[in-house]
Amino acid sequence: MRSAGIPPDPAGEKRRHLLDALAEAAADVVRHEDKAVDAARNRCGSTNGGGNNLDRTPSQRFTYKDVTTSEAQGKATNEALKASGPN
Repeated sequence: MRSAGIPPDPAGEKRRHLLDALAEAAADVVRHEDKAVDAARNRCGSTNGGGNNLDRTPSQRFTYKDVTTSEAQGKATNEALKASGPN
């Protein structure tokens, strides 16, 4: 799925590094690790694809089940994704 701008599903150390970066930005988003990884991968796809509302939409993408992510936390997840490595 790399052609769509969505990076491959991280494994091992890369997955742990991603989850740690997200937890630092918004601790609750990693309560459901698989959802957090999927949201991060999709987020990278939006960013790589030139999506709109890049600071607002992460709060929606990282809100699921019993996790609510604020716009400020969503913006922080953008920075965490940039810092966690190539998207």
